[in-house]
Amino acid sequence: MSTENSKNSDAEAQGGRRRSIQRPRVHTEVLSCLLDDIQNGVYPVGQKLPSERELMDEFGVGRPAVREALSGLARMGLIEVSPGMRARVCRLTLKPLLREMRATLEIYSSSPDGWRQLHDLRLFFETAVVRRMALEATDEQLAHIDELLQNQRRLLDATEIRAFAEADIDFHRYLVECMGNNFLGLLAEGFAGWLITPLYASLQVRKQSERSYRAHVGVYEALKKRDPDLAEKAMRVHLDEMRGIYQVDVMVTDNAQQHGEARQQDDAKQ
Repeated sequence: MSTENSKNSDAEAQGGRRRSIQRPRVHTEVLSCLLDDIQNGVYPVGQKLPSERELMDEFGVGRPAVREALSGLARMGLIEVSPGMRARVCRLTLKPLLREMRATLEIYSSSPDGWRQLHDLRLFFETAVVRRMALEATDEQLAHIDELLQNQRRLLDATEIRAFAEADIDFHRYLVECMGNNFLGLLAEGFAGWLITPLYASLQVRKQSERSYRAHVGVYEALKKRDPDLAEKAMRVHLDEMRGIYQVDVMVTDNAQQHGEARQQDDAKQ
């Protein structure tokens, strides 16, 4: 068949095929209009939106479309919706995004490969943070880090493992907080929610509390010396060590799964 005949045949085949075009849903258009109004100050922070009935009349849509649009704005953190009350515009925060991030991290880290990738991201992220902290940390910030470490020491001596695990997370969270960047803080909060359970388990079962505390002190001493290379090295050694501890169970599970898959393949061949 010639090239020209082939093109004609393809064109005929496409011409006889019904294509489905997704048109925007009504509630999406309502949401877009309300979003524009909020962003442009038509509805400032603290003001109530029109009632559902008023919005239905304004946009010429049914109640389900209005309610779906309001639910979308609420998920974005732009409005507060209470039963029987008109929606109120609220100050935008990153909390809705944090909830989504924590859920995503929890699912993604359920596989050994996802777990390793998240630890790589954490290593890259926190070593960069301490490098900057070594150059820019104020005396007040260093004093607060010292207080955090004193609290860790107290909890360690009292064998308050759960509280120590939370204090461990607080140490890492505060370093990021010193950056003064909400999006970096969001990432740190996401890591905190993801790590608290395995951290608690490792500190309790593997008696790693003392080792973690000493590592934090090492990072702090490097920050006091204003030495970014030393601070990065201290944090890298600490996170690499903790990653090895966290991954023991994950790697065992991974190896067991691989062994099981190999055995199934062998059985299938026989």
